[in-house]
Amino acid sequence: MTKHSEKETFVTLTVEPIGRSLFLALAVGVLLGQTTTAQTEEETLLREAAGRSPAVATLLDMPLETPADRLSAVFTLLDLGEIDVAAALLAPVLQAELNDSARAELVERFGTARFLSLARRDRPVGEGETAPLTGARQFARRCLQAAAQQARDPKRVAQLVAQLNDPSAEVRNASRVDLAVTGTAGAQACLEALARETDETRRANLMLALTKLRPEVDPLLLAVLADGEGHLLRDAAELAGHTGMLDAAPFLGAIAVRPATAPETKASAQASLTKLGLSHADLGEARGLLRGELRRLESKESHRQPDIASKSTWWIWHPEVKHQAVGYKPNVFSAHELSAENIFTLTLGRLARTLVSCGESTLEDRRILAIYYLERPAELTLAEDHLAQFTTNELSGILAEAIERNRVHAATSCALELGERGEAATLSSFDSRPAPLAKALKHPDRRLRYAALEAVMKIAPRRSFAGASGVPKALWRFAAGTGTPQAVAGSSVATRASDWAGQLRALGYDAAPAGSGREALESAIHSPRLALVLVDSDIGRPRLREVLYQLRAADTTARVPVAVLSSLPNLDRAQRLAEADPLLLAVTRPHSQEALKAIVQQLNELGATMGSPDERMQQATNALQWIAQLQAAGHPYDEFL
Repeated sequence: MTKHSEKETFVTLTVEPIGRSLFLALAVGVLLGQTTTAQTEEETLLREAAGRSPAVATLLDMPLETPADRLSAVFTLLDLGEIDVAAALLAPVLQAELNDSARAELVERFGTARFLSLARRDRPVGEGETAPLTGARQFARRCLQAAAQQARDPKRVAQLVAQLNDPSAEVRNASRVDLAVTGTAGAQACLEALARETDETRRANLMLALTKLRPEVDPLLLAVLADGEGHLLRDAAELAGHTGMLDAAPFLGAIAVRPATAPETKASAQASLTKLGLSHADLGEARGLLRGELRRLESKESHRQPDIASKSTWWIWHPEVKHQAVGYKPNVFSAHELSAENIFTLTLGRLARTLVSCGESTLEDRRILAIYYLERPAELTLAEDHLAQFTTNELSGILAEAIERNRVHAATSCALELGERGEAATLSSFDSRPAPLAKALKHPDRRLRYAALEAVMKIAPRRSFAGASGVPKALWRFAAGTGTPQAVAGSSVATRASDWAGQLRALGYDAAPAGSGREALESAIHSPRLALVLVDSDIGRPRLREVLYQLRAADTTARVPVAVLSSLPNLDRAQRLAEADPLLLAVTRPHSQEALKAIVQQLNELGATMGSPDERMQQATNALQWIAQLQAAGHPYDEFL
């Protein structure tokens, strides 16, 4: 807004040597009135307010030329309880055409809390009443959005980082204060500048600013501690100890004992461990810290509920020596918006990679690293073959470990690799127990089960092996797996089960009603393309808890999403059961088609593992071809009969 237009909107109100009544009349006429009636009403309002309060009279005598002047008066009037007078002074500000820069300056001057308080005034105090400050909420929101956008503006952040090394101590301090509100953007800029800076004094100024940026700087510091090098790694280790970052302790231990680490960086890491209350680390203690953190997080994961909608930022530091391999510029961060589940997996993988880098890594360490590498999201996975370094026997061990840790994606990749190698020894065992690949033939996850079946058919064993009975069972299930998805609706009330089954059919499912727990289990376990199960909380013969236990105990239904449709008295019990099962949904009984449709959508989000119709059709086609091949080969193992 130009100065000319601002003058037209905001007229200066100053105290002149004229009577109080004349001043108030002029003020009312300039503020809100064009008609004679409006002038009279506002003049009366301001005269009465000035007459009953010397503080209000003083405020009205002050200059009100700019939006900032008016807001200052408005906030004071609100503190005094003069809401009507504040509304009169605020009205021109709400109508003014302010740009984002002007709005951000207002937030910087008065603070976020003032604007949040102003927004709360824009709501009715009673039923049927209007808000005292109508329009204040929208105005405050636009100002706060402008301030947030300006705080993250790269040019402004870069300017603040440059001012951290200004000759003036006052400018440096002001820059640190301003950077503190930029959050992650300021932390990223400071760390990237720290990586490029060589002067120790300038580096100290940058590090001082970084200490004021917690907790936003913590994920970035962890990325540097995991992949950094040179003086940046040394400074990051020092910052972690100075700011008391306990999450950094496993990485500090690794830095302190890693053979390739510079002596001064090792010293900084050891000093930071001492500040965190930990002892001087040797190789055994460093590995213990990393293994302990892995165990703690893996134990925590078993109690985690999947948060499908949650997104977080995963930060990766790209040092000079690695940037060409990953396709990024050196000495910069890259940020990736990923699900909370992926973030958790990547955190475990980073710890496993750090454990291997400590030195004296074991085969178990390398197996864990391989599993979490294979679990990486597709957009962060490199094209290199990470499994080529392992022998077939070691790869079978990784498959077994992945199944035990419930890392289905990693296990699937291992099964596919074993199939490509085509070595008959993969299915051999010396203790009459099924090899890991044979065990995978009965895994509840459809993707892993099919990958294991495909691998066995590529290996084409000429004689029976432990676990061979899983081959014909898998062939049958995949051959019968194409077509309309199946569903089971179980309730002891026959009409209720039939109604739910009918509603499921309307949604495109081949649904079967079940009048008891036994019938529901029989239908579910023997359905080759089961997509979901609905169970009444009051089901009997057997009751709910036993039905759920047997569904999870069976290989064919262990990964099928289940909804407990509960009566109100049993809802709390059903929800407690759902807390321990990430594929179990506990809700009240639906009373309409739309309500049941919403439940089905939630079940599909929890665990839709069936695959697309095209994928199931291809799997069925391949299964039939494999059956024909086995018949033509003369049944190479007796279990096929």
